[in-house]
Amino acid sequence: MNAEQEFFKDNGYCLAKGVYSSDEICGLEKEFDRIVKQLQACDSTGKWAKKGVIDTRNVQQYSAVWMAAMLHKNFLDTVEQFIGPDIVLNHTTLYHKLPTTAPSPFNSHQDWGYLRTQNDTLIGAMIHVSEATEQMGCLRVYPGSNQHGRMDAANHKNAAFYEKYPLQDATAIKADAGDVTFFDSFVVHGSMSNHSDKPRKTVIARLFSGKDRKEDIYAPNENLVLRGWNHRMTRDTALKVPVKRAKEKSKEPVAAKGGQSDSD
Repeated sequence: MNAEQEFFKDNGYCLAKGVYSSDEICGLEKEFDRIVKQLQACDSTGKWAKKGVIDTRNVQQYSAVWMAAMLHKNFLDTVEQFIGPDIVLNHTTLYHKLPTTAPSPFNSHQDWGYLRTQNDTLIGAMIHVSEATEQMGCLRVYPGSNQHGRMDAANHKNAAFYEKYPLQDATAIKADAGDVTFFDSFVVHGSMSNHSDKPRKTVIARLFSGKDRKEDIYAPNENLVLRGWNHRMTRDTALKVPVKRAKEKSKEPVAAKGGQSDSD
């Protein structure tokens, strides 16, 4: 086990410096900004400005440049250290954190409750498209909290949980553009609002081992094999089960007026 793996195992996170070169991150930022512009053109309500974050799933569905970023050798070499040679992408999420006075958009939480896998191999990989400072609302973690495993009600909407783990007491992970912060699904983390005069730009990839599988096979997913093999793939998951389930539900008997369905 090398130093990075040891640190990740003990602390639940690891900051990898310079995964993407300055030229590469420049190209990724241009595509990032293009995605944000497209999102803003579709939103006439200004709802994102109110919460201080513009976000969307799956940047690789917008841009071939971002698809290539998921297959970047330096990126996957680092992922492999943490979850092994079989790497599956569940989804990516873009976060364009705007300067705002709004309360923190991401209180302390663990990720496993939002996306569970049977062997708990899920990790997040936060690609820093811009620099991330404390003033800009960078990622904050509780080092070693991953050792607790699955903690009950560890979500950002549970006041009792995030009051137990206040963001101001968490370790701030400052980063430069091109760095990637990897973090375990058990580590307690969150981020404060952006109080600087410029946006903070990140894309988070959610990845798990190809020898693992999600507990809820109906959960939305990409199931893109970025390296190696998906040992748990089936015909249903290859056909995007959420779509199949929606079709099955549409065929279910309609309940009668008395509250009972035709099958009762």
